[in-house]
Amino acid sequence: MVRMRFKMRIIFIVIFALSFFVHAIATQIHVSTEGNDVTNTGTFDLPYGTITKAISVAVMGDTIFVRGGVYTLTTTISIGSSKSGNSTLRYYLFAYGDERPTLDFSAMAVGSSNRGIYLRASYWYIKGIDIKGAGDNGMNISGSNNIIEFCALYENRDSGLQLSGGASNNKIINCDSYYNVDPGQGNADGFSPKLDVGSGNYFYGCRSWQNSDDGWDGYLRPRSLIAITTTLENCWCFMNGYLKSGAASYGNGNGYKMGGSDSANLAHNFILKNCIAFDNRVKGFDQNNNRGSMTLYNCTGYNNLSKNYSISGYIDSGKTLTLKNCLVLGSVGSIGSFAIQATNSWLSPFTTAVNSDFLS
Repeated sequence: MVRMRFKMRIIFIVIFALSFFVHAIATQIHVSTEGNDVTNTGTFDLPYGTITKAISVAVMGDTIFVRGGVYTLTTTISIGSSKSGNSTLRYYLFAYGDERPTLDFSAMAVGSSNRGIYLRASYWYIKGIDIKGAGDNGMNISGSNNIIEFCALYENRDSGLQLSGGASNNKIINCDSYYNVDPGQGNADGFSPKLDVGSGNYFYGCRSWQNSDDGWDGYLRPRSLIAITTTLENCWCFMNGYLKSGAASYGNGNGYKMGGSDSANLAHNFILKNCIAFDNRVKGFDQNNNRGSMTLYNCTGYNNLSKNYSISGYIDSGKTLTLKNCLVLGSVGSIGSFAIQATNSWLSPFTTAVNSDFLS
């Protein structure tokens, strides 16, 4: 027994040492608007000129630092599945320090494959980067277990950030998506966990405004074979259905579109906590024929021009609609009689909320 414990201790020490060694040799790779992919080596003093070059040489555990400035691009930055990390060693793509790099794809042609960043890999952490003007999505994710933080996606020609192709367990944190508009104005949402998306995706502290279609869109296609759950917490959603100019768009103009499908029979379990929808051109919180469970805690609807809450349609057996501690300023809208409700502002014994109840 003593000998076995000794062997186990040696194995643990070796594993720990190998882990430390791998972390120790992780490389910092630098990219700058003044860099050069051919002559430079990717160091701080000799940075590369493109993120694509940095990705090509990066290995698990490496950090790509992108210096501030505007990078004018016409080709998608594609991160394939062969560049996936794991739960111990991620790939990191960070803005350098407090600098703010902007990836400007405005010269890119409109087209369904012309994304800004196409992330098919898993276990990436992307932080502090702005993406504008892509010919389709600013960022499209089909990989899993990625973290996208403090990024802005704007003026793209489809949804700012889309999760599909089985994307699961991704975290989108403190990101902004706005002024996105497609040519027909009916597809560009702020954030789109939709179509054949996977489960377990989570948005925290994100804001979506003045996108030509919806703020969030959970529309599914084709029929899901597994339960899909998406969670939003502390998110803002306002003025969707309007263009950057302030003119009304031809899109749906809803805040949170929690699901729906072509055949009206797909279930997208949607959870919203501490979320607010206001000034959207049509609805604030919209069921859109979703058949899944919908849970709204501590949510607020205000001045959404058609309905603040529109969640009254049929849901599948075993699914639930729950609204607790929610608030409305103005009319409620329509909520199904089957909903589980508690301590909402429109319920007894509360009195109707008025402007003077708010600080601003």
